[in-house]
Amino acid sequence: MWSSVAVLALPIALDPVRLGVNLLLISRPRPAQNLLLYWVGCVTASFVLLLVPLLVLRFTPTFSPFVHDLANPTTTVSSTLRHVEIVLGVLLLAVAAVLAVRLVTRRRTEVPAGDAKTSTLVADSDASSPVSRLLKRGQDAPAAGGSAIQRLLGRANNAWESGALWVALAIGFWAGPNPSLVTFALASILASGAAIGTQIGAAVVFIVESLAVVEIVLISNLVAPTKTEAALRLLHDRVRGYRRQIVVAILTLVGIAFVAQGTGSL
Repeated sequence: MWSSVAVLALPIALDPVRLGVNLLLISRPRPAQNLLLYWVGCVTASFVLLLVPLLVLRFTPTFSPFVHDLANPTTTVSSTLRHVEIVLGVLLLAVAAVLAVRLVTRRRTEVPAGDAKTSTLVADSDASSPVSRLLKRGQDAPAAGGSAIQRLLGRANNAWESGALWVALAIGFWAGPNPSLVTFALASILASGAAIGTQIGAAVVFIVESLAVVEIVLISNLVAPTKTEAALRLLHDRVRGYRRQIVVAILTLVGIAFVAQGTGSL
């Protein structure tokens, strides 16, 4: 259980988008408060997706037979889950292999060209995180009228421009952990058959590890804010240049984890 939880939390912690969000927040006024509320939002989302279902499944009599069967390797429920994990792991490994082949092929067929490289650099420099792009949509949203989503984006953009801290909290809740990985982490914890205290401990470890980057940036910003922003900006720029490789690595890691877990190797 512990190794499964640790492996499944890694792709969430190393998500390149989360680096961009951290950089976006650390560049704002009151960066420490923004990062703290962003972390609180992420933790809240993690609790809702992981701890609440864990407690409900463990302490609701209706689900007791399901949890018992899940923790028993000889039952149909447990066997089905393991087969699903193996199939999903193989599919992820296949997707990773296809992306890796395409990446190698693209590198071989690319012809260095000054104009092309310049345009690519400009495009990359203008690229921003999905959160910032979402907030920018609110700039042109009508103050009155329009759809409810447009009005909500407009209000969020106004709050963002005015430095409201609740936006960081909302971003953290929206950009919480990947629900699919959380679901398999929950299944791994329940299938362990461990005591409830141990299972809650495993869930907390998963949450803390998945938010490791946010926690490191938050603590570093309190100690050395200028150096932290410079280091995070450098890391973000480096990661942006290797996005495809990172995606391949994450898919491979999760695929291996699912296959190993399904075969009982974790």
